[in-house]
Amino acid sequence: MSGAQFHFDLLLAMLAAAGVFSFWHASKAWARNRAIEDTPTSRVRSAAQGYVELIGRGVPVEKPPNRAPLTGITCTWWRYKIEERGFARRSWSTVDSGTSETPFLLDDGTGSCLVDPRGAEVFPDSTTVWYGPDPWPQGRIPSAPGVLGWLVERMARGKYRYTEHRLQAGARVYAIGQFRSLGGAGVDDPGAAEAQLLHEWKKDQPALLARFDTDHDGKLSAAEWERARAAAHGQVIDGRAAAPAPACVHVLTDPMDGRAFLLAAADGATLASRFRFSALAGVGGFVASSAALAWMLTHV
Repeated sequence: MSGAQFHFDLLLAMLAAAGVFSFWHASKAWARNRAIEDTPTSRVRSAAQGYVELIGRGVPVEKPPNRAPLTGITCTWWRYKIEERGFARRSWSTVDSGTSETPFLLDDGTGSCLVDPRGAEVFPDSTTVWYGPDPWPQGRIPSAPGVLGWLVERMARGKYRYTEHRLQAGARVYAIGQFRSLGGAGVDDPGAAEAQLLHEWKKDQPALLARFDTDHDGKLSAAEWERARAAAHGQVIDGRAAAPAPACVHVLTDPMDGRAFLLAAADGATLASRFRFSALAGVGGFVASSAALAWMLTHV
């Protein structure tokens, strides 16, 4: 194979790969756009079990609160990356990175929902980038606006670049994912409690017979056993009514079925628009790649 043919085949493969990637990107972005636009906003107090959209204030739940590892700023979620400058001035390689897995609360005024961010696609509201000579930053350069900030960044550039993204504590959070409630009234199984109570009664056979063996034949007939079951059922129900209702914890997690799990410091309309434009860009890339590939196959 000649060098020209090799480069031609390589270019064809690159165009085909670009087309496939653009189509995949457009499909993914459009699916997220539809998930946001087709899912109505729920309130924590009245949300149905299943796939829901929530909007509220993000509140750290840990004590001490969750702090971003590079800056030490209190937040509800963080992601960081440390890169080392290569021999070429513009090349960087990642030497360390991490993403927060600490749950936080989303409070919408009607109730609080515990958000488990693992597996979520997160769009943060705060990003800090700075440079230094050490593999782990020893201090943070205060950000400055405008040209002054740009000059400070240029002068401070070192061997390492530190990037940190955060969802700020107390900020508005848009969330869409799998909602479920744990605990609360009606969660315990009264049938299991009734069976356990009967099992305890049967351990004390004389007391059980004295209470329910009305014909005094030394054993419980079918009718007498049904009265024992009814008594156990009544005791379980009375006990549940007298006991305080257990606390109900609401949790939002990754649906784990391919549907979007999104957390964003933005409203739903803004996020949907972002995915819509991203889908259009993907379609444009697919059309351009396909057209270029078709032209090369027919004219070269």
